[in-house]
Amino acid sequence: MFNRICRSIFTRRESNLNRGWLRAKVQVGGEGSAGLAGARAERGEHPSGARGTSCAAARSLQRNMALLPGLLVLSLSCLQGPCSAFSSASAMEHFGQQVISGLSQEKISPLLLLKLGNQEPGGQAALKKAPEDCKKAPTPEQTHRLAQAMMAFSTDLFSLVAQRSSSPNLILSPLSVALALSHLTLGAQNQTLQRLLQVLHADSGPCLPHLLSRLCQDLGSGAFRLAARMYLKKGLPIKEDFLEQSEQLFGAKPMSLMGRKEDDLANINQWVKEATEGKIENFLSELPVDTVLLLLNAIHFQGFWRSKFDPSLTQRDSFHLDEQFTVPVDMMQAHTYPLRWFLLEQPEIQVAHFPFKNNMSFVVIVPTHFKWNVSEVLANLSWDILHQPLLRERPTKVQLPKLHLKCQLDLVGTLGQLGLQELFQDPDLRGISDQRLVVSGVQHQSTLELNEAGVEAAAATSVAMSRMSLSSFIVNRPFLFFVLEDTTSLPLFVGSVRNPNPGAQQERKEQQDSPDEKDFFQSLKAFPRGDKPFGPDLKLEPPSEEDYPQIDSPK
Repeated sequence: MFNRICRSIFTRRESNLNRGWLRAKVQVGGEGSAGLAGARAERGEHPSGARGTSCAAARSLQRNMALLPGLLVLSLSCLQGPCSAFSSASAMEHFGQQVISGLSQEKISPLLLLKLGNQEPGGQAALKKAPEDCKKAPTPEQTHRLAQAMMAFSTDLFSLVAQRSSSPNLILSPLSVALALSHLTLGAQNQTLQRLLQVLHADSGPCLPHLLSRLCQDLGSGAFRLAARMYLKKGLPIKEDFLEQSEQLFGAKPMSLMGRKEDDLANINQWVKEATEGKIENFLSELPVDTVLLLLNAIHFQGFWRSKFDPSLTQRDSFHLDEQFTVPVDMMQAHTYPLRWFLLEQPEIQVAHFPFKNNMSFVVIVPTHFKWNVSEVLANLSWDILHQPLLRERPTKVQLPKLHLKCQLDLVGTLGQLGLQELFQDPDLRGISDQRLVVSGVQHQSTLELNEAGVEAAAATSVAMSRMSLSSFIVNRPFLFFVLEDTTSLPLFVGSVRNPNPGAQQERKEQQDSPDEKDFFQSLKAFPRGDKPFGPDLKLEPPSEEDYPQIDSPK
């Protein structure tokens, strides 16, 4: 019944996805970071219970805004005894789907994940409060290590998602998932807590939720919003410390489900309507019978290019799927765009930072060959490689496709592969409740709109980066992207685009590269000679006199 309800919810919501997955519109220059999770939590949207992975792309985009919203939902169920929990988190998997065989479980809606905090291992059911040191502002070293950990987690997560998905385009918010798992650490104990920290690459122990919460509060100054809310079934025994820290760190204010379905539905739907500024009404038509705890969480980012693209220059062009086929796309253009970029020798990758106004960047990663996989590319793009604050902007001719992506992911299998199988079997979550709870589902949904205005939505080897006078950076072939905070290079969103217009008929392309042009590319200082063919988008002038210094990867 719960899954049927979720599917109907998703159907209603699907029609609104072109205007942004999270209906909560976040205006740049709006509220400050204070109270991020509380009032904005109201923008966390409903569970979308479609199964499996569903990602799509469309060409229609709003002219004056772009957004990146994400919703993560995590469901909790009872392993034994009558209890219920409905949990929602920030932006990633499927809602409560799995039932532990032979055990009585009540599904907890997928909206709970993002609000679960952090706790030390060991001990009894009582939730241990974090040490006083956790309440201090993070040091630069702590922020540095946390950003590195989040990039490593992002790489692990997205690589597995890409392996498991057959969709041509993907997008997710690793920060949203990390926040949800971090929220769980507030109530996790013993081995369950240790596994969560290991998967998150966290060495901060009980301070992880505090550090992430503080970091998120400092992001974006209005462009980035984190929202959460928690609905509890009346009488469900929840630990006070967990409730207090959930509200304090993540803004997940607990609200009661009174047991009167019509009243509960009206209250939830009214909250959703207000949180989304009226964009979503009648979110739920029915509450799942076994709903005990519901937690809603959402991340929303809206950024505007520091240098906007001129809409009058946007024109129809070809996007090269591989050596043989293309699809038509609307290509944004600029003749002298202020771009920070570099080239990696091994593997041969172009990386460009398109700056937003709010101290964030849209980072485009374009392999120079068509045959690549996400895992191999990301393995060579650690935090230390992408974090290049000293790169200078240079006037560049740019072409970048307009995008409208939406992606729905079931993360249960992915998180299990990462080492969190215990969450879905018999976790130790006694810091939340003395009831035996199990995570029964994790769902993530994100969308990306990219247009002329912006986006709304290690080895011991050295890496050589070469500077050349770049005549053009043309993104007309498959690529990866990140949305990063510039100061820390914290990843908010990550995605890949292999076909920005999957609904269009593919066209066989003519060979555009002359042998002389290929020879010229092969002779460039940044790329060693080889037999691999380069695509038509690599249009580089001869090397300039300046070269980037070699940058050693972390040992």
